[in-house]
Amino acid sequence: MDTHVQQKIMKDIQHLDSFQLSEVLDFVDFLNRKDRAVSPEPDIIDSLCGKYKEHLATSSEFARRKQEEIKKEESKWHKR
Repeated sequence: MDTHVQQKIMKDIQHLDSFQLSEVLDFVDFLNRKDRAVSPEPDIIDSLCGKYKEHLATSSEFARRKQEEIKKEESKWHKR
């Protein structure tokens, strides 16, 4: 980690009251939990993609459908 950032944080929190420090600590705890969050196992993802492969759209089909959705939404705005 950038020591300059650490030093700035330490300097900036010196003047906080106990409630503010508690909020900072809660936020740091939140960030730490977020980093440790368990993501799905790659095997699970691979098995799902393989199982439903015939139902997944190709990238060109996906892009075409997305363009259709955009056109529909834009036409709603032009009618107003």
